[in-house]
Amino acid sequence: MITFVGSNYHNLDSKNRLFVPVRYRDLLGEKFYIMPGADGCLFVYPKENFDVVAAQYMAKHRLPKEQTEFFSKVAEATVDNQGRVTLDAKHVEYASLVKEVAVIGAGRRVEIWAMDKFKISYLDNDTEIDYSEDIDW
Repeated sequence: MITFVGSNYHNLDSKNRLFVPVRYRDLLGEKFYIMPGADGCLFVYPKENFDVVAAQYMAKHRLPKEQTEFFSKVAEATVDNQGRVTLDAKHVEYASLVKEVAVIGAGRRVEIWAMDKFKISYLDNDTEIDYSEDIDW
């Protein structure tokens, strides 16, 4: 399983292109998958991790209609020669992406956030989390 960490801030251009940081680009591979995520962000998975997510979804949602709805919202993506991915208009609208964007490593996926939503949800949040209980050091 591939793990993503770190925070990056970039601008979405007028053609819905977004720079993908090199450290993520190498891990995402040649083709990767973008889909609507939680709380109005986009989830980005390398093939290896997406296959796990897709299998888990199909195991719990066996109706063809459910599977069609899920997979129809997923876009296969690649990075161009300048290190950018072109986002589908439906994904840009879903995530309310305008210009400033946060590209965040979130464990088994990358998340793409509108900067204003990311600030409210994470940067302006003074809550401290104690990770020490969850990790066997």
